[in-house]
Amino acid sequence: MKLLRKWGLPLLTGAVVLAAVLLPSRISALRDRQTLSVPCTEPLAQEDLTLQETTLPEKLELLGRAIRYPELDVYSAAQPLEAADEQTRDRAEAAFRRGVEMLVDWGALPEALDRSTLQFQGGSRVVYVQAAGGGSAGMLYLQGESAHRDDLWMVVDEETGLPVWLDCTLRSCREELCTDEELGAAFCEGLGLEVWQRGPAIWEVESAGGLVYSASVQSSSGRICVEPLGFAWDLFGEHRQTGSAEEK
Repeated sequence: MKLLRKWGLPLLTGAVVLAAVLLPSRISALRDRQTLSVPCTEPLAQEDLTLQETTLPEKLELLGRAIRYPELDVYSAAQPLEAADEQTRDRAEAAFRRGVEMLVDWGALPEALDRSTLQFQGGSRVVYVQAAGGGSAGMLYLQGESAHRDDLWMVVDEETGLPVWLDCTLRSCREELCTDEELGAAFCEGLGLEVWQRGPAIWEVESAGGLVYSASVQSSSGRICVEPLGFAWDLFGEHRQTGSAEEK
């Protein structure tokens, strides 16, 4: 009994300290996998959250590496908009609405989409940081819906306000949807990217480390999607490129 009293308190204290160290990172990783499919495995200092000057293709490379190859050295820090201040939430909603208008102007979303009934539903702000002292990118994961059961989800580059990833289900205007090829071409042109086609509705982005985008349209359900598919060195078995995000 004396031995138990002698060692019990130190052991309990050690367990509490260990839990305090390990649990937050594990909870963060679980949350990121559930909401963003991006594990957050390292704590980031405040200076890491300060966005460095990075071109759009470099940001897309960071995004693609983080979501498709989380074992690579890109760290992420996520903040749900529900936990952010009111000003940040207002900016995020404005970014969502501007993103929708941009996509309509580009021809990626149909003009028939009723934007007057759109309701912003929230999302998250994520900062991606190259571990080896490279670039960084702030992305807003945003979603909303219309009164006609149209669901809109997009990722917006925080600095430029440009939508860089799109996944929507447009039930009210399925007849107005374009083809896969038209969707992807309109999206890439709207972003001002230099791309070359690698297959049906598949494009590789110039100066983005071999990042490949794909586009798909499912007329029966109304779902349209333009997303980072992966990298040419993995998808096509080509020699891996050293991306600009790694060189910085």
